[in-house]
Amino acid sequence: MANAARRGPKDMLSRVQKAWGESPFYQARLKGPAPDRLLYQPDDPFTPDKSLALAISRGRLRLGDETIDCEGELESVWDRTVEGGALEAFLHEFGWLRHLEALGDDAKPVARTLMRAWLDRYEKWEARAWNHFFVSERLVQLCAHYPLILSRADALWRSRVLTTMARQTRHLAHSAHRAETGFDRLMAALGLCVAGYSLPGCEGPAERGLEMARRELRLQLRADGGHVSRNPSRQLKLAVRLQTVLKTIEARGFQPPGFLRHTLMRASAMAAFFRCADGKLAVFNGGYEDDGRAVLAVYNSLSADSAPIGFARHSGYHKLTAARALIIADTGDDSGGHGFKGSGSLHFSSGRSRIIVNCGNGGHRASGWRKALQARAAHSALSFDEEIAAAPAFGPIAHRRAEEAKGQLIEFERQFIAPEDGGASYVRRLFLAAGGGDLRGEELLTELEPEVIRAAVWRFHLHPAVRASLARDKKSVILLLPNKEGWRFKSNCPELQLEKSVYCGEGGAPVSTEQIVMRAAAYQGLDERRNFAARWALQRLDAI
Repeated sequence: MANAARRGPKDMLSRVQKAWGESPFYQARLKGPAPDRLLYQPDDPFTPDKSLALAISRGRLRLGDETIDCEGELESVWDRTVEGGALEAFLHEFGWLRHLEALGDDAKPVARTLMRAWLDRYEKWEARAWNHFFVSERLVQLCAHYPLILSRADALWRSRVLTTMARQTRHLAHSAHRAETGFDRLMAALGLCVAGYSLPGCEGPAERGLEMARRELRLQLRADGGHVSRNPSRQLKLAVRLQTVLKTIEARGFQPPGFLRHTLMRASAMAAFFRCADGKLAVFNGGYEDDGRAVLAVYNSLSADSAPIGFARHSGYHKLTAARALIIADTGDDSGGHGFKGSGSLHFSSGRSRIIVNCGNGGHRASGWRKALQARAAHSALSFDEEIAAAPAFGPIAHRRAEEAKGQLIEFERQFIAPEDGGASYVRRLFLAAGGGDLRGEELLTELEPEVIRAAVWRFHLHPAVRASLARDKKSVILLLPNKEGWRFKSNCPELQLEKSVYCGEGGAPVSTEQIVMRAAAYQGLDERRNFAARWALQRLDAI
């Protein structure tokens, strides 16, 4: 009954919006000058996937748990998506245009078949297809890859496509502020800018988009340039879109607003913060490794006075580098009711080889996957075995760093909210030696009940490319990296464990991997102790 009561107002609102969107009054608001050409073609820095393009051309699509097979009836793909699914988003955002570019001229018949089928179904207005985020992404993709749709096309077809682009641009200008989430509103505003300045006669909507973007950026961008989601993939997408808006305005000969260039540099520096030596992003808070070409485009856009930062105070990330070694530690607050519980987690890599990672995002999988990958146990951090004792509530966070000739130190401290345990806290210390071949860790629990300490578990998820072997005495683990480096993980834990894990950081299907596990329950004499210390080290074998 309670769920029905909550759904009632939302369902009523959806029905009202549907009636208004389909009404002749709203359709009249979308009328305006019919563009006859595109004034600017923005760059798309993301890499096309040829294998995905071939699958699209054959009508065989698979994304996460969803599959569509409409070989020989490509136009029916629009009727086979699941509402709210990953494939629906992929198709309605027109992300497939980017990948079809990999097929060259052979992609044009496929692109036009899909475009015509979409127009036949959704040209006028339809609630899901005209979702604000979908519309903004679709317009940017159409602008960036319009030759696939319009090159050497007849005048009637060109007019139909350009007219629907202009109508969708005006739709965003009227209603983008009603997008479902803050990030959707921001992307809708920036997409409106790109489309408005690329289409003749749509400069007015573009100016509305700029004003909305200014307002949303003020609300969503932190002082260090980080987006409030703390998601590296969203940070990259934001930096790329801001770059596209700036280039589009300049190409049209207009003066960019003062805030735009400054905001772009801050957002780009923060995106570059997450760049690893393999050219992709570290995996945190729902992000993926993402696209190396797009990361490089953002990195190369940085000016000398906006070089990548090493400490993002406001976003809650620290970055340490020494020789070939790289650590990124999440020291932000994850105490909200939803989202990823990754506070205190870390990424560690040597050269182009990732060693310690977080499990990634299951957003394209079933809800069970999403929930599991958001949990603390899916991060290289402290979690609690609730079969032994209930996990204490996490409270305020403090973090510090120090640098000296011998190396660099990060200290992360988090209080526990427990009335019966005054002063209870958790401290993680990470020390990276100057040569980059020695990483030391210390995990401290203070003023906790013994049964809670016994439930503490520290997990170190390994990248799938790492081969791990547990020593016979179970006190160390040998790691072999793809670059042929050897590393040894050792600790004062009487019995390390090597358990199965999964990695979803590449954005595709989950990949089987392993995790090193330290359990406080393996230590002796915990029955009367309210304080506990675990120590570990990860050392390159030639550095020992």
